[in-house]
Amino acid sequence: MKSWKGQYEANSLAGVLVALAMVPGAIAFALIAGVSPMIGMMSTGLMMVIMSIFGHRRLMVSAPSSGVSLVAIMVTTRDDIYVLAWATLVMGIIQISLSFLKLNKVIAYIPQPIVIGFMNALGFLLLTSQLPHIFGKNLQTYLFAVMSFMIIYTVPKWTRKVPATLVSIVILTAISMLLKPNIVRVEDLAKIKFILPEFAPFHLSIIPQHFLDILLFGVMLAVVATIQTSLTAQMMDDLTGNPSDKRKESMAQGIANATLGLLGGLGGSALVGQSKFNYKMGATSRLSTLVTGVTILLFLVFLGDIVGQIPIVVLATVLVTISFGTFDRQTKQLIKRKRYKDLSLMAFTWILIIWTKNLALGVLIGTLLFYIIRYIRK
Repeated sequence: MKSWKGQYEANSLAGVLVALAMVPGAIAFALIAGVSPMIGMMSTGLMMVIMSIFGHRRLMVSAPSSGVSLVAIMVTTRDDIYVLAWATLVMGIIQISLSFLKLNKVIAYIPQPIVIGFMNALGFLLLTSQLPHIFGKNLQTYLFAVMSFMIIYTVPKWTRKVPATLVSIVILTAISMLLKPNIVRVEDLAKIKFILPEFAPFHLSIIPQHFLDILLFGVMLAVVATIQTSLTAQMMDDLTGNPSDKRKESMAQGIANATLGLLGGLGGSALVGQSKFNYKMGATSRLSTLVTGVTILLFLVFLGDIVGQIPIVVLATVLVTISFGTFDRQTKQLIKRKRYKDLSLMAFTWILIIWTKNLALGVLIGTLLFYIIRYIRK
């Protein structure tokens, strides 16, 4: 119970601020995954609530992420949305199994160049997925894109207590509702209407092809989510000075994702930026992440109509900004130090992921190549 106590007002305020910061991502990552923004917000809220109870790494924020969404879109463009629900359930079961077997430690053996290549490919795929929402449109879309980027990069010079992406969305959504320009809005792609979750797996009659897809994508989702979560947990360990139990964290992530799969939700992983933001906003206990989850669910129930008015181009600029932050800064260090072997492995992983659009496969083959080269040299 100690992990819930202390500084209730500060943790509640931090939770609300983090919720506000997460709304744009919850909507945008859902659209990337090919599901309704309602599912994105529901999944974000529920995952935050579950992780606040079962998660071991306090203050760490978990929700649908770029990596998970980029795998999910491979499912929704190929199969029924209920196949994604099953794959998410399998994803959770795999993460729970990794925890029981203590195989989550295998992630620590992924070489640094492969991780850097993975993060750079993730950023590139996220960036390119949003460019069609900005370019090739009309002049009004371009104007909103320019205004959004200006707000996003100007607001931090004045304050960092309010997320710049949220300021951009609020201002430009208000302008859009007032002037009614000819631009695409969230409601044009999907209606934001809250409905109670249902037991999704019962809605799918599984055929052999579905079984293979569910297993394949379940493994891919689990690998990508576990890598992102492990990297974020380590970052939070370094930031707070308190180590966390990665095995227990994998267990909690598995419980959350399995639950979301049963309810037809979108799986997730830990988020670097939002976790760091939660810490910087003064959060100290699990209460902050619980408040975040509850607040997002309340937004979904009561603010659905307003969410539907958000311009898609503004969400695209938010994700472009996130993609820039995803690129690994250690890339410059590899170049400066002229570590050509590491650079080659990083580039190989990056190219393989971009070519195959398969994050998990790129990491697997890149890691195998690293250890094969090391064995040959010995």
